[in-house]
Formats: sequence, structure tokens, C-alpha cells
Amino acid sequence: RGLKVLIPRGRFKLNLNEISGSLGDLATFLPLAIGLIAINGVNATSLFLSAGLAYIAAGLYYGLPMPVQPLKATSAIAIAMAVGPDEISAAAFLIGVIFVLLSLLDLRMIFGRVFTRPVVRGIQLGLGILLVKSGWKAVFGQNAYAIAGMADTQVFYGAAVAVVCAGIILLSRKSRRYPAALVVTVFGLLLGLLERPSGGLSSLAMGWIRPEWSIPFTADLYTVLVVLLLPQIPLTFANSVVATTETSRQYFGEGARRVTERSLAASLGAANLLAGLIGGMPMCHGSGGLTAHYRFGARGGGANLFIGGMFIALALLFGRSIPDLFGLLPSSILGVLLIYVGFEHARLIGDVLEASHELVVAISIGLMTLLTGNLAVAFVTGIVLNAIGGKLLRKNLCRKAAWEESS
Repeated sequence: RGLKVLIPRGRFKLNLNEISGSLGDLATFLPLAIGLIAINGVNATSLFLSAGLAYIAAGLYYGLPMPVQPLKATSAIAIAMAVGPDEISAAAFLIGVIFVLLSLLDLRMIFGRVFTRPVVRGIQLGLGILLVKSGWKAVFGQNAYAIAGMADTQVFYGAAVAVVCAGIILLSRKSRRYPAALVVTVFGLLLGLLERPSGGLSSLAMGWIRPEWSIPFTADLYTVLVVLLLPQIPLTFANSVVATTETSRQYFGEGARRVTERSLAASLGAANLLAGLIGGMPMCHGSGGLTAHYRFGARGGGANLFIGGMFIALALLFGRSIPDLFGLLPSSILGVLLIYVGFEHARLIGDVLEASHELVVAISIGLMTLLTGNLAVAFVTGIVLNAIGGKLLRKNLCRKAAWEESS
């Protein structure tokens, strides 16, 4: 009886739509995860095992397709600087400690005045812009903005693949019978096998890399705290806690009652503690990932159970071959998924279109993100504009009230 109360019926069904939705966030997850494995030497088994367990735990608790993603700023900096696996594990462990402690506080009271609706919508818009930019580069390459002079066969090939995938997504956008992300992923794997017929599956071999339990005390604290975590923590507050809470309510309404700032802080904190102890990567939830899962068909925790189970199976059976396996997916396919999710995520600002002050704040955050490529800078800009605009609005209302009273 207690189980029926805790777990609403239908929350854990598994069909093609849930499977498709579970794959919707691979475009965000895979590039950073594979980069951490290939460049930084992170244990592939530890990374996918901890992510899989976190996916399953989040699905069981929330009953929703709650995403599990790499911490984007931390992962990107770590890859760019070729930071060692010990520092990456320590970053995961420390951010886990921070967010577990934060979950003991009343985060709604703390964040209520800072993360107002226009600021949250601006963060959602800014993240959507970043996803579209990343997807564009994945489709057309690093010289993505010099399209006028492109004559590279590889660029044309990527564009052609992207057009086909975009057609699949758009044709199935309003239908739950044809799971777009699943079709696109299978299509991508087949393309990858055709490109490398001799070396595609032959390089795959069963076997895992044994995780080692340890508390990462030997890491360089300056690198961990200043280089990896300082740029990330404000983004994690904004996107993984506040914006994810708001996005889940927009999509699932009362069904998202378990999704709160405190519960998200606790779940991402626990996931990072596990990742830090076994040598995985820093992880978070994310409002963009939630949009990805939702827009590609996921509606319940069954999607989490599927993708989490798949990650665990891959970690334990093919841990040594994970980079080769996911290397089969053409980057143009991942790019199209990112572009689609970015547009859908940006559309979440729809409820501030008729509120001029809120719309200005949200668009300002989006524009600052576009100009700087830094969501943290845009976030701070939005807070300042919202505070100034709020004061001006209150003054105008007071003047209006005084004028009406005197007249």
C-alpha cells in the first residue's frame, strides 16, 4: 500500500516514446562525457556507472524524466586545460558536499528575491541560445559562421545529414507514434557503421575498468576550487536548482510536486558524492535536459530507468569501449538534437511576453549570453536590471497612486 502511495500509477511505463525521450539529452551528455574520458583520463566505467545510478535514483524519486548531465562549465574547463582525473573527482566530491549541506536550508526563502520569474526565464532563454550555438557548430564545424565560403565535402555531408534528421524531428513533432530521438539515434549509428565498415564494431570489446573507492584528498585544491568550481556554482544554483524546478512545473504541473529546490540540491549533491568517491565526473540536473527528455516523448520515470539501466550495462560490459561506441554517432546528428532542444527551451519565456519589464530582463539575459557566451555574466546582468527595473516600477506605481488620490 505504501508503495502505491509513493509511486503514482503510470509513472514508470516503458514504451517507444519513453525510450525516445530518454535519449533526447544524449547530445548534451555525450560530447562532454567522452571528452573527459579521452582527454582527462576519467574512468569510463565510473563515469557511466555513477550517471546511470543517478538517473535511476532520480527517476524513482521524482517519477519524472529528470535529467542527469555533466557540469558544463566545470567539464569544459577541465577538458580545455587537460585537468587530471583526481582534480575532477575532487570537484565532484566537493560540489556534492556543498549541495547536500544546502539542501538542509530553506532554499526558496534564500533564492526567492534573486531568482524572480524574469531572471529564471532569461536563464532559460540564455541556455537555449547556448544549445543552439553548440548545435550549429556541431553540424558545420568550428568555422560554422563562415558558411559563404564553405566548399568542404565534410561540411556539405554534415549539413545533408542534419537536414534529414531535422525532417525526422519536425515530421514527428506533434506525433507520439514516431519517436524522433530514437529514430535519429539509430539512423546515426547506422551512418557511423557505414562510414567505418571495417573498424566500426570490430574495435568494441567486452570489459570494464574497475572503479576504485577513495576520498580525493590528493587533488590540487587551487585547481579544484578556483579553476573548476568557482565559475560553475552560480550556474548550478541558477539552472540545475531554480530553473529546473520552474521548468518541471511548467511541463508537469502538480505531477512535479516532489521537484523542489531542496530536493534537487539533495539529489545532485548525493550523485556528486558518489561520482567523487568512485572517480566519476561532476554532475547536475538541468532545465535544458528536462526539455530534451520531454520534447522527445518522455513523460515519466520509465525514461530514467531505461537510460540509467543502459548506462550501467555499458559501464559494466563495455567500459573499455565506450568512446569507440559513441564515436560512431556523427556530430551533425548531435548538433541537430541540440538545436531543436535549444529552440524549445527558449520558448519557455512565453509567459512573460506581455509583461514589458519582465520581457526586457529576460531578453537582456539572452542577449548578454549571446554576446559573451557566459551564462553567469548574463545572469548577474539580469539580476541588476531586474532590481533597477523593479525600483522604477514601484516608484511609478507610487506616483500613480498619489496622483489618483490627490485628484
